[in-house]
Amino acid sequence: MLNITEVKMKKINKGDLLGAASICIDDCFIIREIKLLDGKNGRYIKMPTRKIKNKNFVQDTAYPINNETRLQILEYVSAKYDEIVEE
Repeated sequence: MLNITEVKMKKINKGDLLGAASICIDDCFIIREIKLLDGKNGRYIKMPTRKIKNKNFVQDTAYPINNETRLQILEYVSAKYDEIVEE
């Protein structure tokens, strides 16, 4: 289980995109541009990507290697989004 010590959220609300978040893990590692989206089956996250030069695809630059971690990140990011929407 990750020790997510900080979540920063920027509300966007453009189509399915609700916002973009940065998370800090153990007060020493930051992952930026985690996108929070609203799909037909509920909210989900899209991890940061980069376009591969001379290719027609993008590649995740940071990502969880199991579903438990992905769901934990989704929970923290969704909670932060809900918090800023209520303000």
